This record gives sequence, C-alpha cells and structure tokens, in this order.
Amino acid sequence: VKPPQGWTRTSFRRASLAGWMTDTRDGAGNLVARVIVNRLWHHHFGRGLVATPNDFGTQGEDPTHPQLLDWLAQRLLDSGWRLKPIHRLLLTSSVYCQDGRGDDSRRDRDLENRFWWHRPRRRLEAEAIRDALLSVSGRLDPGMYGPGTLDENSPRRSVYLKVKRSRLAPTMMLFDWPEHLVSIGRRANTTTAAQALAFMNSPAGRGYAESLADRLPADSGRAVTRAWQLALGRMPRSDEQAAVAVFLERQERIYRVAGRT
Repeated sequence: VKPPQGWTRTSFRRASLAGWMTDTRDGAGNLVARVIVNRLWHHHFGRGLVATPNDFGTQGEDPTHPQLLDWLAQRLLDSGWRLKPIHRLLLTSSVYCQDGRGDDSRRDRDLENRFWWHRPRRRLEAEAIRDALLSVSGRLDPGMYGPGTLDENSPRRSVYLKVKRSRLAPTMMLFDWPEHLVSIGRRANTTTAAQALAFMNSPAGRGYAESLADRLPADSGRAVTRAWQLALGRMPRSDEQAAVAVFLERQERIYRVAGRT
C-alpha cells in the first residue's frame, strides 16, 4: 500500500495486513472467508462446520461439509465481504428452520448431529438474555456509541459493558460470560438451577418483571395478550391463555391467604 504524498506519520503496516487478509489471489482472503462463515454458522447453530473455530490448521477438526463451507465463503466474497447477506441466508435456510425434536433412528446413526438432521434447542448467551430483558421491560436505551460502563444495571446494550477483572458482572458470569483474558472459540453453555432462581428471585429479575407489568393494561385478559406480544412477538394460543389464567388465579389465591395484595 503506497502512503499518500506528504504523509509520513505511519508505515501503513496495518493497512497492508488488511489488504493481504482480504486478497483472494495472493493473500489469505480465501482462508479468511472460510473462517468468517464458519464462525457465523457456529454462532447460529452452536457448532461450526469446522468444530474448532479457532484452529483451521492440521491440529483442528476437518469440516463436516467442506463443499458447503467453500460455497458459503464464495457467497461472502461475492457480496463484497458483507455479513448481513450471510446471516440472512443462514437464518432462512431449511437447516435452521428444521424441527428441534429428535428421531431415534437418525440419532443412532448420528448421535452428535454432525450432519444436521435436526436443530437442537439452545440457550441464549448472556448478552442476548440481558438485552432481551431490557427490551421486554421497556428499559432498553437503544442509543449507539459513546463510553462503556461497569454498571450492570445500565439500560444500555450489553456490548457497552466494560470488562474489569475485579468487577465482573455477576449475572453475566452466571450465564457463561466468557473468560476475557484468553481467546474463546467456543463458549460454555450450561443450564443450572441458579439461572432460574436469578430470574425469579434476584432484585434485577423482579425489577424487569415489575417494569413489564407496568406496560400492561389493567384487564387481565388483555394483559396476558399484551405480555405475550411483548415477550414472544406473537399472540398466545388458546391453551396458553387457559394455562396462564389458571396460574394467575392460583397465585392470587396464594397471595390472598398470605395477606399480600
């Protein structure tokens, strides 16, 4: 990369590195494209076409679908390295839209689902859980840019949470926030009782619930419908409405017996 005339304050080594990384003829562009689309697949499906996203070398695993990996990489190059078209392609694919239920005969042949015969259910990562709680409760500040914060109660998106080793956000760590001192190619994904208790009993969780309740109409029937729309983006089914009505009636009776309103 030739620097502009009269500009001598930089060697342009980073620009040269970027150019080499995206050069598909003389540089590493083809490999970088494969690594990127594999990470996108890993993000949406929980495991990449190459199960070792941090290692495409001889010590990493071979791709389960090498031709698909190369095809996706070429789509990325054809789109000018734009990621949104690849996200859209993956999220509208028949693989992503598969049923999450298993099949005994297929499970016997492919226990680890390496060939994607079904789409297993996955828990959201810590940042998405926190952002969803903020959004559903109506507290989310959608503003972009600006300084980050160490305050876990900040209404801004989780991407603006600062990382300080002595002040890690407890709720984020509970939902497997990754270790920030090393490169993590694949996050842990646990489901524990403590996570459910955090939703039910923590001051933050109850605060989100109270903020959601403040957004609902007084009429119980309309409130259930509106809560479903805010939380799930759809109308409740008849069986879901009936189950919620039974639950609310039982809770009201328990509160009444306990002398609470």
